Amino acid sequence: MDFPYGEILPALPDGFQPPEVWPEYGNLADPAGICKREEVGNFPRGIRWALGPLCFEEYTGDSEPDIDAARGGTLARPRTVMWHRVRRTDTPRGWYAFSKKPWRVDGVCPLQTGDDYTRRWHKNARRDLRLWQETHAQHYTIEPVLLGEYAHAYRQSLVAKRVDLERLYQLERRQQTAAKEHTELWVVRNKNGTIVGGTGVIYSPTCKHSTHFAPFITKEGRGVFAATALVDHWFAQTKERGYSFAVTTNFWFKSQPRGWKGFSEFKSHFGFEFVQYPPTLYKFVGGKIF
Repeated sequence: MDFPYGEILPALPDGFQPPEVWPEYGNLADPAGICKREEVGNFPRGIRWALGPLCFEEYTGDSEPDIDAARGGTLARPRTVMWHRVRRTDTPRGWYAFSKKPWRVDGVCPLQTGDDYTRRWHKNARRDLRLWQETHAQHYTIEPVLLGEYAHAYRQSLVAKRVDLERLYQLERRQQTAAKEHTELWVVRNKNGTIVGGTGVIYSPTCKHSTHFAPFITKEGRGVFAATALVDHWFAQTKERGYSFAVTTNFWFKSQPRGWKGFSEFKSHFGFEFVQYPPTLYKFVGGKIF
């Protein structure tokens, strides 16, 4: 695998779980909003989603999905089942892998009491944080906002202009699930009241992890290092809660969409350790199911 940002850890850290495993993550909000979806199965719980005649199920975890436990539901029909393993590498009977590539590469930052996490940052990130603190923090504030104001600012951002709004739509859908109770929306605002950057943060009290979600920046925010200030705020708030890991998902590697590459380069400056998951396994369940 062509991974340009550092060494992949040989094993996932003890206690670490990807966001899809967290009960607070709001997994039912994915994928595309036009799809019908429902939760299915037990241990692990899965997400079934359908678009027209196409029907899929996704599970994340190291327990083999129980297909029989998922026979019910309003979307029950012939479907493709995808199993995203976390640490397990064997292929049980009836499952198939069609690629040797990991289903994702994530960044994990351990946050220990008394530890200065910025020591692990790239020198450029430490410099940007220092410039924010010494030069810009007196003219800008980091503060919480409600979803409506966050979404309006996101639509004016560089992310919206250069990529698309799908991540914002995912955030909006998550605010209609249990994830809303565990999500905070933080923005950087100038003295005129204009928002120049922001990030959502989803906390998992169950797993003691957090992840940022749907971050954005404007041209003004980029000039004052608002994105770096928000990462520092996210880390500090996670550490203050006594949580173990800050997690960022979807690092670019070869064969992934090129649009991720620049943001992955930026994220790589914040002392993350890189973890990759085993390839996705597939099972095809045919016939009408009731």
